[in-house]
Amino acid sequence: MKRFLQFVFSLAILCAFMYPRMAPLLRQRRALARAPRVAHTAGSGAPGSTQSSVPSGAQRERVVSFASDVSLRKDATLEVREEFVAHSEGGYFRYGMIRDLPIDSEARWDRSLVGPYTRDTGIRVNILEVSEDGAPISYEQGSDSAYEQLRIAPDEPLAPGDHRFAIRYEADGVLQFLADHDQLYWNSVGHYWRLPVDEAVLRVHLPPELPAEVVAAEAYAGGRGATPGRFGGTQIERNRIADGLEFRMANLGPAQSLSVSLSWPKAFLTPPALGPLAHDGGLLIAPALLLLYYLIVWLALGREPQRGAIAIQYQPPQGLSPAAMRYIRTTGCDGRTLAATIAQLAARGCIGIELQDGKYKLTRLSAPDGKNDPKDLQPPLAAEEADLLGTLFEDGATLVLDSQNGNQLNRYLLHISERVQKPLNNLYFTRNARWLAAGTFASFLTAMGMGLTVHGRNNDRMTLLFLTWWFFFCFFFLGLIAVMALLPALGRMMRGLGGAKEAAIGSAMFAAFGGGGAAVLWQLKSGASLAYALSLAALVAINIAAFPALRRLTPRGRQALEQIEGFHLFLEKVEQDRMQRLTAADPHAAAASEFLPYAIALEVREAWGDHLAEACYATTTTR
Repeated sequence: MKRFLQFVFSLAILCAFMYPRMAPLLRQRRALARAPRVAHTAGSGAPGSTQSSVPSGAQRERVVSFASDVSLRKDATLEVREEFVAHSEGGYFRYGMIRDLPIDSEARWDRSLVGPYTRDTGIRVNILEVSEDGAPISYEQGSDSAYEQLRIAPDEPLAPGDHRFAIRYEADGVLQFLADHDQLYWNSVGHYWRLPVDEAVLRVHLPPELPAEVVAAEAYAGGRGATPGRFGGTQIERNRIADGLEFRMANLGPAQSLSVSLSWPKAFLTPPALGPLAHDGGLLIAPALLLLYYLIVWLALGREPQRGAIAIQYQPPQGLSPAAMRYIRTTGCDGRTLAATIAQLAARGCIGIELQDGKYKLTRLSAPDGKNDPKDLQPPLAAEEADLLGTLFEDGATLVLDSQNGNQLNRYLLHISERVQKPLNNLYFTRNARWLAAGTFASFLTAMGMGLTVHGRNNDRMTLLFLTWWFFFCFFFLGLIAVMALLPALGRMMRGLGGAKEAAIGSAMFAAFGGGGAAVLWQLKSGASLAYALSLAALVAINIAAFPALRRLTPRGRQALEQIEGFHLFLEKVEQDRMQRLTAADPHAAAASEFLPYAIALEVREAWGDHLAEACYATTTTR
């Protein structure tokens, strides 16, 4: 299991490093989609200027008429229908029709009404239909920084003459719910057409809940800094219609527009209950259902056997080695497990331990000719002790333990872990792995399904799916490592039992990848939505939290744990002082102490054992 986790985690890291090199290829299509905009805007003048750099031969090209019907809904979303007639001579529209929806900061240019410039205004659109001359036509919406761009097929010059286009779409996040009033700002034509507009019409349709009498309206025509209500010396035409207001202006110049700002008192329209989470808020159902699933499983599994009275035990529980006792107590193997097993081999007379220049020299005391064979010991060595004894001295009768050699120590710990876990799992406790696997697999499928269906700024599905996959797997396994290794190491460090180096390395790694994860979540928030990013993070966090939550002690495990705690009391109250005095008098005698391995395993403070345990803390905790 440990090797599998290492493989998957390494794969995620590799993908994270490869993605910056792959990203230009993934974004190539997006860049090509933006090229036409650059081509027909590169020579334009200031937003409010007249046409000064229209391509040669395109002077007669223009937008004959532009009508925008904006319907304000009770739920604070908009439905917009744009109908415009473009006259082409084959010059300006040589890349076909490209319509930039007025939803980015460049198009929402009145900073006094919409606030400072921002890369993402938070507005999301859902295209409902696009037609040319009354017939449906295909289209392609841009992605990320070109999100507002709508390329209407075919990608070829418009034929000379008039072309009537209609676009209908929903817009979410346009309304502003301010402290003392609500406000709608809409710039109908936008910013990117460098063509004159013969006539622009903007109609705002109000919902029944919002009477026109309470609405204050200001219309603007021209470019940035336009005077409210006037276009040069001409008054903007304003009319009442059955369900709202209509504004008209003729002879707009290139990059000029007709916009309106509406405001009304609070309480007529209800802001989204989820606030900034309203867009894609339904995605939050996924982590809620996952939490409900684990809650039902947790209740169905029932509570662990209740802890009884702890009676002091003067001997270790029968049949449990120091490594087994630590595994039952902590559900894991770590540096103290390795140190306790080595100390147990010394206490049983199988090896000698000598401290040399801060390192431990281990010497095998059993004769190679079979005399004094560990197999003849009574009671026999535990399986992990016999396995470690053979592994330690594969290359000779002596070995120097180096705390800097983490790979060597990890190899020894892996041998112990494999021997300890198998006989104890399901006998003393159960992890209920099948329920965890089902929840995790369902969460992964849900996350990928969210990536396939979400409507956000980033319409590049491959990029969105890759970021979703990377975050899910990388932080799922990183979270498990934190729960199983980092948190126990921090706990030991706070209790003064070593593990500071292990905790420091783990914290640094977690902080580094945590920063990367935060960046990915921010990218997902910008490319999809805040609800999407939070839902994905919640799916990962809930699955990680479920691992310790669903672990259950069996009745036999509860009995063994009570005996272990009773023996721990004995070591703390009675034996600890004797071992400390023995260490001070003769370290070699301390190494052979009968109860020292158990003191190390159960974290009873004792100088010699603590030093040995600290030397073994280059190992990786396994669970």
